[in-house]
Amino acid sequence: MQRFILLGICTWLSYASFAQEKPYLGAEIRTIETFQYGRFEARMKPSEASGMIYSFFTFYDEPDFASNWNEIDVEVLGRYSNEVQFNAITGNHQMFEKRYVLPFNPHEDFHNYAFTWTPSYIAWSVDGVEVYRQTGAHIAKMNRPQKLMMNVWPSRSAGWAGPIDAAKIPLQAQYDFVKYYSYQSNPKDQDTFKLKWTDNFDKIDYGRWQLATHTFDTNECVFTPDNAVVEEGILKLKLTKPVDEEVVVIPTQFIESATCVANTSKKYEMYIPVKVKFYAPVNRMYCKPEFFTVSEGIVKHVYLDMDLMYVILYVDGLDIRKIKTQKVLYKPTVPGSEKFIQDVAIK
Repeated sequence: MQRFILLGICTWLSYASFAQEKPYLGAEIRTIETFQYGRFEARMKPSEASGMIYSFFTFYDEPDFASNWNEIDVEVLGRYSNEVQFNAITGNHQMFEKRYVLPFNPHEDFHNYAFTWTPSYIAWSVDGVEVYRQTGAHIAKMNRPQKLMMNVWPSRSAGWAGPIDAAKIPLQAQYDFVKYYSYQSNPKDQDTFKLKWTDNFDKIDYGRWQLATHTFDTNECVFTPDNAVVEEGILKLKLTKPVDEEVVVIPTQFIESATCVANTSKKYEMYIPVKVKFYAPVNRMYCKPEFFTVSEGIVKHVYLDMDLMYVILYVDGLDIRKIKTQKVLYKPTVPGSEKFIQDVAIK
């Protein structure tokens, strides 16, 4: 599956502008925490409609994800009344897919879907029974810390997902609970898993989850936090059509804030990170290192978060003892962006 190849033409002004490029609004939720090995389980019920993808998966979302892809999928396609698809993706998007025939219609009721990820195998289960297992050389490459994620979106790939049935929108995927079990290797080659947490979705726990605001090239929707809701103990990720009359106020400034943050990067640990937050999602073309200048120091690297809502500037020579007197100057040279030139104080 082609998931996180980000859309190059996505606009940076507002959700309304996004909607001009994509006809639908979807939803995605992902953990703040990353995981390396474990068991992941969800009880879910997706709507039935051609063209739709409903997921439960893990994904490595660091800046080098394209060349070091790590992803493990459970995907229910709305076009099939008796199927679930499993997938492991490694390296430069090398996929190991499996279509599994179910003894039930996954759109009619809640069922438990889980996958177990260890250094030597990945196994998928349905309603507590293991139904498919992968071993082999590609499993060793599945060694990156990944976030646990769920989303609902319409695919542009009709050959895979079927043509989008717009007449059935609005649609939703419902999640009754999500569980995470930590992995522990046993000297006797008997892997053990310990339940670490269960989320029953009495509410959205923002200490655990983030809501997405991005899109990607085969996705015909933009993810919006408004379409991830909890109702009566069920998390609902919805797909809707934009409201034409909806008015979105465009901020007068492009950048909301600049803040010195803790450094969690091993690759750039010798530099001082500054988080620059935008008011609305931004195109990658507006986030080149040469567009950012710090009053003291040199910007060595710019990391754009996959939600497109902020960048991390890794600065060489920034004196944190004088941080409150320092500023970030943002000066893009892209045509039409002159009004977004800003001088933002670092907090």
